This record gives sequence, structure tokens and C-alpha cells, in this order.
Amino acid sequence: MKLTSYGLLFMMGILSLSACTGRKISDLKSKFRMINASSNTGDINVAMDYQNMYATNIQYLNYSLFSEHISTRHVLQIKNASGSIIVDTALTMEPNKTYTGFLYDSSNQVRYKLLEEKFEAPVGSFCKLRFLNLSNNAPASDIIPGTDTLPLFTNFENGDYSDYTLFSSDSMYFNAATTGSIIPYYTQGVYVKFKPGYFYTMYLKGNVGSVLTDSLGFFVVENSGNY
Repeated sequence: MKLTSYGLLFMMGILSLSACTGRKISDLKSKFRMINASSNTGDINVAMDYQNMYATNIQYLNYSLFSEHISTRHVLQIKNASGSIIVDTALTMEPNKTYTGFLYDSSNQVRYKLLEEKFEAPVGSFCKLRFLNLSNNAPASDIIPGTDTLPLFTNFENGDYSDYTLFSSDSMYFNAATTGSIIPYYTQGVYVKFKPGYFYTMYLKGNVGSVLTDSLGFFVVENSGNY
């Protein structure tokens, strides 16, 4: 009888562990996307655990959608169009979390930054907006909405970023001014329609003084938090 009891207990333990493990595996997922703000690098691809993530390269001023991955430690490599590795790092993904990687330039050096997304839904007629200064050579900057005189984001140097900030849903353009000045060194040439309930990542890109592809400007990424 003892042997039978132990056997039953053992089998019950295995079944219970299998059920728990199954639930854990289904829950242990994370998401990742890549935004390419590096004009010096050009087209890129991302390899996770030595396998390219995308069938086509991510061009400058473009980005991938979120892709789902097992929540664990991954080897992450960013490669240029010729396949040379320009970033070789590791990414530890925690369960049910979402990450965005940024490739950008800083004084003509290529940099990589990883942010964890926190998609806490905006309420009412508001959206959420965050800002990053990813310009290669812009000064520390204040970002001023439209005809306002007060900045929404203050003293952002290269590589600085904000949290998502509650923002009115409206059509708006932005100015970049050297910190402490209200005279813009750059004014966005078009209005951006900010929709209620959406999340926006806006970054300053390019080079002061350039009129080519890498010219100074704002780039805006819109998403609903669902992709």
C-alpha cells in the first residue's frame, strides 16, 4: 500500500507540475520593436539569438512593429545593410513587458538605447506623448508646442528621453529652441494630428545645418498600444 500511495502522489505531483508549467510557458512572453534614427548607419536589421528578426531591413526614419518573444535573456545584435554588427548586447525580457530599442547618432558616434514601454491608457480626449533628443548635433533643447511660450519638455540633451506625458488631442506643431531661449532654431513645418487614446513617440532627428536626408526635424511614431 505504501508503494501505491507514493506512486499516486508522485504521479499527481508530475501532473500538477506539468499543468503549472504549461500556464507559465503561455504567460512568459514579451514584445520588442526597433526604431532606426541613425542617419550615419542607414538601413539596419536586428538579430535575436543570431537569427534576423525581419525579412527586410529597417530604413533610416522607419521602425518595426512589435514582435513577440519568449521572456528570457536574449543576445541582441544590430547589423547594417552589409551585415556588419554595429551593436552586440544582451536583452533580458521580463514577462508581459514591452520594449523599444532606438539606434541613433551622437556626435557622429552610433548609440543604442532601450526603453521599457508603459502603455497606461490615457483617459477622456487625451493622448500620451513622449520625447527623445536623438539629433546628432543639436544643442540641449526645450520643446515648445505651437505658439506657446512655455516648453513641454525642458533641457533635453542628446539621448535624453521623457516618460509618456498626458497631452491634449489636437492638431499641433512643435518648436525646438536652445534651452532657456524662446527663439526656435527649428520649427516643425506640418501639423501633427494627435488622436485620443493613442501613444506617440516624438524625437528630434538629423543634423543642424543639413538640407539632405539627415536634415533636422521631428519624427513622430503613432501607436495604440496594441501592436
